[in-house]
Amino acid sequence: MLPMDHIDLMGLIDQADKKTKLFIMQVSFDRNVYTLDCLKKSAYRFIDKFSIDFDMSGDQINCQLNFDSKLTQKQCEFYVDQFKKEILDQDLRESIKRETEPVRNLVLAQAFSKTNLIKDE
Repeated sequence: MLPMDHIDLMGLIDQADKKTKLFIMQVSFDRNVYTLDCLKKSAYRFIDKFSIDFDMSGDQINCQLNFDSKLTQKQCEFYVDQFKKEILDQDLRESIKRETEPVRNLVLAQAFSKTNLIKDE
């Protein structure tokens, strides 16, 4: 399970200026575990399902997910679960990118070099 403080369902919020209703859910993540960039990449995958507001507070990144009222609470909870899975996926992608950077750089250097950079054995 992802390290989180809480997931709150704030329910339907009436926005007077827009005359619409939204489901708002809040999820918090530990900044020592996940980067803001990772959360942004994950949120982008769900841009058609919810908008998101980030708030950096101490060691926490608080995410407010704003769902359209056309969705049910159960559907919103489903998308929150999918969002958490995407965060884990993006975090692992970042780790793999860091770990394989030297090899990728060598492959690119070899591909664009006019001489062989790797010794034959």
